[in-house]
Amino acid sequence: MLVTVAIYWPGLTGPFVLDDDAAFGALHGWLAGQASWQEVVPGNASWLYARPVSMLSFMLSGWLGGDAPFSYKLGNLIVHLICGLLGWQVLRRALARDERMAPHAELIAGVLAALWLLHPLHASTVLYAVQRMAQLSTLFVLAAIWTYLQARRWIDDGRIRPALALLFVLCPLLMLAGLLSKQNGAVAPALCLVLELAYFGRPRPKPVLAFFGLFLALPLLGAAALLTLAPERLLDGYAEWDFSLGQRLLTQGRVLVDYLGTLLLPYAPRMGLYTDDFTTSTGLLSPPSTLFALLLLAALSVAAIALRKRAPSLFAGWFFFLVAHGVESSFLPIEMYYEHRNYLPSIGILLAVAGLGALAPRRAEPSHGPNRLMLVAVAGLAAVLAFATLGRALVWRHYDTIVMQALRFHPDSMRAHLDLSTLALLGGKYDESERLLSQLAKSPTPRNRLMANLNLITTQCLRNGKAERALLQRALADAQPQLTIFESQTLMQMAKIAGKGCGDVSLLDMAQTTEKLLDAAHAQPDNLRSKWVTRAIAAEFYARARHWQQAEAQAALAWRPGADFAVGEILVRLYVQNGKLTEAERIYAELKAQTRPYDGSGQKYLRELRKAIDDRRQRSAAQRTP
Repeated sequence: MLVTVAIYWPGLTGPFVLDDDAAFGALHGWLAGQASWQEVVPGNASWLYARPVSMLSFMLSGWLGGDAPFSYKLGNLIVHLICGLLGWQVLRRALARDERMAPHAELIAGVLAALWLLHPLHASTVLYAVQRMAQLSTLFVLAAIWTYLQARRWIDDGRIRPALALLFVLCPLLMLAGLLSKQNGAVAPALCLVLELAYFGRPRPKPVLAFFGLFLALPLLGAAALLTLAPERLLDGYAEWDFSLGQRLLTQGRVLVDYLGTLLLPYAPRMGLYTDDFTTSTGLLSPPSTLFALLLLAALSVAAIALRKRAPSLFAGWFFFLVAHGVESSFLPIEMYYEHRNYLPSIGILLAVAGLGALAPRRAEPSHGPNRLMLVAVAGLAAVLAFATLGRALVWRHYDTIVMQALRFHPDSMRAHLDLSTLALLGGKYDESERLLSQLAKSPTPRNRLMANLNLITTQCLRNGKAERALLQRALADAQPQLTIFESQTLMQMAKIAGKGCGDVSLLDMAQTTEKLLDAAHAQPDNLRSKWVTRAIAAEFYARARHWQQAEAQAALAWRPGADFAVGEILVRLYVQNGKLTEAERIYAELKAQTRPYDGSGQKYLRELRKAIDDRRQRSAAQRTP
């Protein structure tokens, strides 16, 4: 534990990264006394994305330690240590049921938990503030599994009543807490089933069958019904990505094999946040490693099943790894690859490796203790992992070192190029920013070129208030059939710095370019966030160029169910500007209906909109009066 704290400590002073600030926006407001707690905990997220338990923990960190990154990352480290303790408890109970492992279950479980705590792959979870969501989900899943194993033990001992309390009260509460931390907590009952199949024989007690029927079979049937009756609820997001459902499923085979290799043979410098360069599989042989990965996963699974009775921990660990990836490596339209997704599954790989010991030849003489050479080897491995994690923690002290190392090992990462150019821009290094973007503009990937040219406009505008008009044409030449949130964010940044324009690139040019990018994505559903956000930006550009009718048209297209309050606010103001007070009243009423009473900022904007409508009505009445 102390070693874990020591090696992570240097990284706790590092910055917020990627989506930390976006996730903590309402939290920063609450700490500053400008937002209510209800705006932080439930927020405006739908049931599918709400994570109130995690947000409550962030509120506690901010309240106790202030709003600096250190307090949140220290909280993550504490959660990491608790997860290590829970992992140890789960492993010792599981290994105690493995005939070959049982004599040394305590020691083996302790070693595995220590290796898990020290593994460098977890640095990007512990030191990435918002990933406490993944950590808390893991914490409650491990607690639920531990509870299940205790209940199972009591059932075998004939203590049915307390076992039922654990199975049908405490365990479900822990699973619910995991779900409310992050949705991949849904794997908890399936992981309990993996351990049941590995370590417990038939016949299955009725309470156990009822547990799996209620908490595993029924939710799976519900998910299947949702996919059948309303697939758009879960699959619409594919319209915002450059890959299809089939391509994602093919790619995840390679992703899982890559995760496996990184866990077993970690190379810390290659690890990091910027994995958007992971190649998408478009067929079984494109790339050829797709077929190899799927065959390898199938072969390992068949082997684990065949060896289940001889090596139950091998079976348990391998399928723990696969099942724990069952949410984020499945059909959901999310990013292809992230290291933090291994936070829970990695426990399974360590268990599987330990389970291989059951296949070793039995000694003629009974062993009175662990092999000394083995202990030395394990100590050496722990030291190597600790030094690797320390190296990662040192890198995580500064954003620029995080990104520079990523770019060294992931030279095709669009995000690494963009983030490093932004850091250069913030430091006044305009030449360096332009160099990085010009390099990205030569990418063979059209979206990379599009993003580079749009960002070059922003960089040049910040540098001297002028931008090359040719950059707009180059960007439009690479317009994509899908708009992503990255284009929206880039255009939003352009809008913030453009002022009255950027030399030869006027606000009207920016508005028309944005509209043409939207036209290129005409087949993409208009209800997607990336689409309506981009339309709202086009409306803002047109409004600042004083082309009020075009601005109104774009804002009207952007305003739809699910759109942010800000989009409706823009539309109301444009209707007021154009004298359409009836339409302004209608949108105002919709905004008022969806704004919660505790939403302080929303209520403030409603008052401002009410005043704008009333003032315009009074002016119109005054103009009509002779």
